[in-house]
Amino acid sequence: MKKGVQSYTVRNYMIDRDMFEYSMKRIKAIGYESIQCGRGPGMTDAETKAMLDDVGLVPCSSGGEFEAMRDDPEAIKKAIASAHAYGTKYVAIGTLPDSQRYSVDGYKQFAADINRIGKELAKEGCGILYHNHALEFYSFGGGKRGMDILFDETDPSCIYFSLDTHWLASGGVNPPDWIYKAKGRMPIIHFKDYAIGSGAEMVEGVIKLFAEVGEGNLDWGAIVKACHDTDIEYAIVEQDICKGSPFDSLKTSYDNMISFNV
Repeated sequence: MKKGVQSYTVRNYMIDRDMFEYSMKRIKAIGYESIQCGRGPGMTDAETKAMLDDVGLVPCSSGGEFEAMRDDPEAIKKAIASAHAYGTKYVAIGTLPDSQRYSVDGYKQFAADINRIGKELAKEGCGILYHNHALEFYSFGGGKRGMDILFDETDPSCIYFSLDTHWLASGGVNPPDWIYKAKGRMPIIHFKDYAIGSGAEMVEGVIKLFAEVGEGNLDWGAIVKACHDTDIEYAIVEQDICKGSPFDSLKTSYDNMISFNV
C-alpha cells in the first residue's frame, strides 16, 4: 500500500500558497508518498497538481460536492475535469446530508442520488468515493444499519468507499470485518487510531480520542492483514485533532505503519 496523508490533518498550516507548499514538503520528508487534498489556497487544480508533482506527492483522489452534483450537471462536469487534472478516478464526497440521516428512506434516496452521479462520472472513467463517520452505523432495526443500506443499494461499478478505522470502531463495529466487506470497492482506507482518555466526568463517561496509528486500542495487525488481503491501494492517515504538532503526529503514525508492514 502507498502511505499518504489527508490534508485536513494539517489544515491550520495551509493558510496560503507558501504554507501549503511547506506543509506538502514536510509530509513528503516524513516519507509519505501520497496526499488527499483539494486545491491549494488561491490555486487552480493544474497549479496544485504541478506543485504536488514537484514535491513528489501523488494525489489519490479529488473532491466533489454531493449536493452541487445532485442538482447541477455542470458540477459533475467540473468534478470530472478536476479528477482528470489530478490523474485520479476517485471523486471524494463527505457524509450524507443531515436531512437524510434519520430514516431508511433518506439513506435509500442518497444511495439513488449517488448512483446517478456515479454513472455520469463513470462515462469519463471516474467514480464516487464515500467516506464514512460513525453516524452511518445507526440501526434502524432488524439488523439494518445506515451503512448496510449504502453498501446494498449502491452500484459497485461506480460507487467506492474510503472507510475510516477510527470511525468504524466508534460506530461499534470491527474494522477488519468491514474492510473485508468492502473488498473490491475500497481503493483507499483512512487510518487513525481509537483511544480512550485516562479520566471520566462520570462513571463510565470516558472520553473518546483521536490517536496516532498504533497509539490507541485498535488491532493494527488484523487491520493491516485485512488491507493486504483486499488489495487496498492507499493507506491515508487522517487525524482530526492532534495533541501537539500535526507533523509530529504524522511522523509517529508513519513510523508505526512501517513497523506494522503497511
